[in-house]
Amino acid sequence: MEKIYSYHGFEVTVKLESVRAVSSEFTYGPPVGFVAEVSICTADPKRPVGVPIRLVAEGNRVFSLEDDAFTAAFNAARRVIDDRATP
Repeated sequence: MEKIYSYHGFEVTVKLESVRAVSSEFTYGPPVGFVAEVSICTADPKRPVGVPIRLVAEGNRVFSLEDDAFTAAFNAARRVIDDRATP
């Protein structure tokens, strides 16, 4: 799953990776949550700003809802962009 956002002349791409539980037989069960990966690029020309950031929820846990993962990842990217713009 992927969403692309625009923010103050930057393009923020958020990709979610499903995390699955492993049973005692080492088979994978249904998704138990998500890890978010955030990439920030300048919009025009498109150039990466730093390296992608991988995010999990508080307490080093996976996000249980897609919307929570997307929101947290976009908010983290906004903070990075805002900090970059502040002298």
